[in-house]
Amino acid sequence: AIGLILAQLPFVWNLIRSYRRGAVAGPNPWQANSLEWAVPSPPPHGNFAAPPVVYRGPYEFSVPTRAQDFWPQHQEG
Repeated sequence: AIGLILAQLPFVWNLIRSYRRGAVAGPNPWQANSLEWAVPSPPPHGNFAAPPVVYRGPYEFSVPTRAQDFWPQHQEG
């Protein structure tokens, strides 16, 4: 039991430190392409203000015509 309690100390320390001094992550901190990162925070009723339009799949990375991999599903072009 003591070992389990001691194993939780780094978690609790990191939790408190991140809460006090941690940077705000922002709307899409990982630059994920999937649609759930298009939802505003806090989400409105039904998650989206209007039904989203999807132009491509969530796993389209390294497209030869794009300069970077970050290309969300709801962005056209």
